[in-house]
Amino acid sequence: MSHVSVRQLLKNFDGKPPTVAVDHLDLEIEDGEFLVLLGPSGCGKTTTLRCLAGLEQPVGGTISLGDQVVFDADRGLNLTPDKRFIGMVFQSYALWPHMSVRKNIAYPLKSRKMTQELRGGRVEETAALVDCERLLDRLPAELSGGQQQRVALARGLVARPDLVLFDEPLSNLDARLRDQVRAELHDLHQRNPFTAVFVTHDQSEALALGTRMAIMNAGRIVQIGTPREVFEEPVDEYVAGFTGMSNRLSCEYVDGRWYALGTELIGAEPRAAAGTSEFVLRLRPEKVRLIGDASGLRAGEAGIAVNVDDVEFGGLHLDVMLSSTAPDSRRRELHARVSTYDRSRAPRTVERGDRMILAFDATDGRMFDIDGRMLSTEQSAVLTALVG
Repeated sequence: MSHVSVRQLLKNFDGKPPTVAVDHLDLEIEDGEFLVLLGPSGCGKTTTLRCLAGLEQPVGGTISLGDQVVFDADRGLNLTPDKRFIGMVFQSYALWPHMSVRKNIAYPLKSRKMTQELRGGRVEETAALVDCERLLDRLPAELSGGQQQRVALARGLVARPDLVLFDEPLSNLDARLRDQVRAELHDLHQRNPFTAVFVTHDQSEALALGTRMAIMNAGRIVQIGTPREVFEEPVDEYVAGFTGMSNRLSCEYVDGRWYALGTELIGAEPRAAAGTSEFVLRLRPEKVRLIGDASGLRAGEAGIAVNVDDVEFGGLHLDVMLSSTAPDSRRRELHARVSTYDRSRAPRTVERGDRMILAFDATDGRMFDIDGRMLSTEQSAVLTALVG
């Protein structure tokens, strides 16, 4: 394990105009920490990982693994991947097809001339950690996707590197297997902590695996913290939307009434907040209810009229896609995820074409100004009282 320090990392890609992939990024990763880089395609997370690995050469900044500086733009220092004591686990497994599982796992030890570890049973010990010791004499082609990913994980860990880098390693697995391997990886890190950076665009992976998670946008870290901190207290609208607050209600006070998405809010106080006549409320699909009419609103709730555009059965829940009934023709998509067993959150049947009320408690969401910045606690409290 090793502490990782990244200072003012800058990486550009040539083009017209050039693209700034990593923009003066600062990052500290503690010994034994599992850091997840989360964000959409193009946010810079994979480029950051590749810079840590030595697969991309930045144009500015420094990278240190423990006491060793592996990249320093000012000094012209850039150690190649084989001179950085790292392990990598790829999305595509990247196993040698002609080598047995045993030889694949042993490869980092051989390439680093770690003969004592080879003779001391390190391969077998690491294979046992990821539950593939029974597969040691097979070829990769004889393994399932989940088994191949376990072998790739063992190969990344066998040398006990300073840092293990994961490049979306679960993306090629089916949903059931992805959940299983994710749980096994989490358990492995709990039992045998190692320093890791894990890149993903899947928020469920980030929440489940990360000691901390960093949300990236345009080559910068927008927010970093524990999964619970980032999930519950997003610093801006970008983070809120990316961590599941997909319902965006733009609210404004016009002619003595509050409106959301151009539709009058039912149950809202007909008065404005001092200095605030516009704001954005973000809500999770699981935190809204569908009711037949305004009489179903609970104390503290508000609602807007919506049209049911589509209903998808998900077993334990329904995913209901909705749009505002505002008089303009623009479609505004909303999403309610309602339990098929909780009749208090939706009528027994919801059909495409129904007109309903989307009910919510503003305290279940987060409020932002029109530029996407989170409102202060005091502002949110006032607006919550008006809206709810």
